[in-house]
Amino acid sequence: MMPRYPHVLEPLRLAGGLELRNRLFFASMGVDLADHSGCVTPAMIEFYQGIMEGGCSMAFLCNATVSPQSRLQSTGLGLFEQQQGESLKAMFAMAEQVNTPVGVQLQHYGGQGTTTHTGVAVLTPSGVPCPRVSKLDPDYRVRIMDESDIALVIEQFAHSAWLAWTNGARLVQLQASNGYLLSSFLSPHTNKRTDRYGGSEENRARLLLDVVKAIRERTQGQLIVTIRLGIDDRLGAEGLQYPDLKETVQALCQAGVAALECSMCMGATFGQLIVHSETMDHYLQAGVRAIKSVSTVPVGYAGFIDGLDKAEQLLADGVCDWVGMSRALFADNDLINKTLQGRSADIHKCRWDSQCFSDKSNPRLDRVYCCVNPKYLRPALA
Repeated sequence: MMPRYPHVLEPLRLAGGLELRNRLFFASMGVDLADHSGCVTPAMIEFYQGIMEGGCSMAFLCNATVSPQSRLQSTGLGLFEQQQGESLKAMFAMAEQVNTPVGVQLQHYGGQGTTTHTGVAVLTPSGVPCPRVSKLDPDYRVRIMDESDIALVIEQFAHSAWLAWTNGARLVQLQASNGYLLSSFLSPHTNKRTDRYGGSEENRARLLLDVVKAIRERTQGQLIVTIRLGIDDRLGAEGLQYPDLKETVQALCQAGVAALECSMCMGATFGQLIVHSETMDHYLQAGVRAIKSVSTVPVGYAGFIDGLDKAEQLLADGVCDWVGMSRALFADNDLINKTLQGRSADIHKCRWDSQCFSDKSNPRLDRVYCCVNPKYLRPALA
């Protein structure tokens, strides 16, 4: 008998020899469960174990910052010191035990980081501030990067990748979406430079490609590199738009990147990605199709995917090659297994109300909570 979800259950092999047992992955989600030194905690391991035992083929640890001068949350994961790298070993051991690989997302927050947690101005390509963060952080200051700053950032990404690799990682993902530093160089809205890192599409992609090259050299080509790629700022002609990324995607494929995960929006427009709308859903799918048409490596995305029926349709229609879910799996860690077991009626369904995102900036809460998952149910606040 033909399985109900033949495309979802088809294995996917990435360059570098990593075979995923199905086409579903847990996309990066900023749950921020590290300790204040940026190290993995038992609570973080418990959270990811719950996700990974639920049936996905891999998971990404979110927002491992590559620099002590780039922070957003006080309990965000760090990966610039040896102790932080060593703390990953317990996570990788758990992942091996449950036979589900875990990738580490490497992050530099750039202009969407805070000054409060570091005491220094945030780095930007051209000094364009993030309106959202500037309202939340009374100390917020920006600084335009010179080429020595750029060289340091490249080294920081390479060092973080080396720390991940030498402590057991097989795969990293570069966060080059949603307005953070690498994607802010890709966007003409935030990158108004006139040197070799700004202007043309080729120049705006130079930093990202330099980071990929540095990581592959530092890890002897053994560490699998993937990209979470911002493909549209949702600012119209003023910002990055997906038709403008053909050369960038082709260059990333030629540079040895193993897979792409597409995303859209930046700080000022991110609300469009967290509150569901059919218009945004269709636009996102159109953008992913466009990227897939010029890519020679697997292309996936996450956004408004609530279960296996939609994932199967996306794969069958050729929209993407692999499918990410974050909030849907946060709402019910066992969504995949329950669906495959014919227990869809038992699934705790995400409400798509974005309250989990709001938790990150709520000083009365100690972590990200959920409206429907009993394991992470949001406490009542007096």
